[in-house]
Amino acid sequence: MKELDKTRIIFIVIVGAALLIVCAALSYGALSRLLAGSPTPAADGTTVSGGAATPVVHLDSPQPVFGPNYDPNDGLPTYICGADAFGSYFVLQQMQMAGKDVEHGFHLGIVPFLLDENPAYAISEEQRTALLDAGQWNCLLTTLDSVALTSPGVVTAIVDESAGADQLWVRDVATINDLRGKRITFSRASVGEYFVYYTLSIARLNPRFDVTLIPQDSVAEAIEVFNAGQADAVSGWEPDIYDAELSGGVPLLSSNQLRIVIDVIVTSRQSIADDPDLVQSFHDAWFDTLKAQVEDFDTAAAQIAAWGHNDWSFVYPESASEDLALWLESVAQADLGDNAFVMRDTRPIVTRLEIARRVWAASGLEVPGDDVADLLNPGFVTRAASQASLQANGNPVNDSFSISAQLDLSDVGTQDAATLAVLPCRRFTFLPESTELTLESRRILDDCVVPTLLQSVGLFLRVEGCAAWPGPPGTYSEQEVYEFAEARAQSVVDYLVSQGIDRARFIVEARLPPEEHWETEDAEIQAEDRYVEMTLITVGR
Repeated sequence: MKELDKTRIIFIVIVGAALLIVCAALSYGALSRLLAGSPTPAADGTTVSGGAATPVVHLDSPQPVFGPNYDPNDGLPTYICGADAFGSYFVLQQMQMAGKDVEHGFHLGIVPFLLDENPAYAISEEQRTALLDAGQWNCLLTTLDSVALTSPGVVTAIVDESAGADQLWVRDVATINDLRGKRITFSRASVGEYFVYYTLSIARLNPRFDVTLIPQDSVAEAIEVFNAGQADAVSGWEPDIYDAELSGGVPLLSSNQLRIVIDVIVTSRQSIADDPDLVQSFHDAWFDTLKAQVEDFDTAAAQIAAWGHNDWSFVYPESASEDLALWLESVAQADLGDNAFVMRDTRPIVTRLEIARRVWAASGLEVPGDDVADLLNPGFVTRAASQASLQANGNPVNDSFSISAQLDLSDVGTQDAATLAVLPCRRFTFLPESTELTLESRRILDDCVVPTLLQSVGLFLRVEGCAAWPGPPGTYSEQEVYEFAEARAQSVVDYLVSQGIDRARFIVEARLPPEEHWETEDAEIQAEDRYVEMTLITVGR
């Protein structure tokens, strides 16, 4: 019995040891797979997972800058906004120096990006949106295309529309179509990148296959690449972009013609849910400050200069009015009237958000799946607009905000016009022996033409129709064929006008088919000659 017990004990020990070895092996394998699939810190502040580097986002905001009236013990709440150094954003600095924040019952704290080259304020795009999304900031001043890409909060007001500040410069490139196969550089993760993608979309050029993209860390570095001959086109903004002229660069397109860059106030969802009255107070203070800027520009400029950090803002005490005006010349500020008009019918902004998502997606980036209509809250503007005391008596420096009931295009003409792009959509089907567009042709126009024309001011569209000349000889006269071609071009224009495009922005022309195609009975040749060609024309590059 004792010998049997000893044998059993030895057997049990052996089996137990084997089980321990198996469990250890399994645990090691699981741990190895876990470590292989988990991000590990890299020396450059990124994490590596499966061979791909992704940025680490830290939810640590630098200390906000408060105004001279700030008293942390007076019981007033704080309202924190992040913003770049940009002329129309300086309403924030003016608000602090004029005491408009305290007047409206709160203390404004500004987180100025890249302030005085202080590394604490070198906040990445990812961190900016994360801080807003987490509710650590109340608001972020950024572009509408950025909101479409990340959905960090809710758009509660429009700041401005870029009206020339953003530009695309080229060498040996005559039209957008000619960008095919070219090298394009820009500041990565910036509105300059979006400007490139949208421009390419006009000619249906795919940014992943039809061009070579050379992203850089800043506009200055992108221009260096362009001037070194390593790129054929560069996207950037004033004033840096003008340095592209040093290597023979010329402007191809600017936001003065293509109004696709809109700056907005994005408010955190937590702020709206937790303290909507405070959010309203901020918006009232914003429009009150903007009113003061419009009515007394010199004082407003002096207050912005007195905020300090002048090498960051480029608004200096001795030349404050000239400096601020220079910032705002290429920016169409949206005053309270413009905001009220936009927020009464948000469909144009919703459409722009949808377009931005399509453009980002076409570039290969992942976009959110939420409803873009949920990214707008018009209520704060509506309540501000109901207060007569916030209505300005005067106009901003640049009063050409295009999403407005009062946009004046009388000074835009076709003299000295230049071809910008031949649109890729040129074949439209019509009902038999008719000039009426089919539903499919209308869908193509909605996708290929309407978005660009709705978001542009200085762009015209030449619409040229061509019709087949069927035989046998004598069936149709030259005049009849020409008039039919013109009527089909006019049908395209009529549809585009019905979609809200000003009729004055179209040039209608017609052409006959090649002479060797006249009075043909060949159905394939007839089909080849039935088209409407559309050419975007820019005035004043």
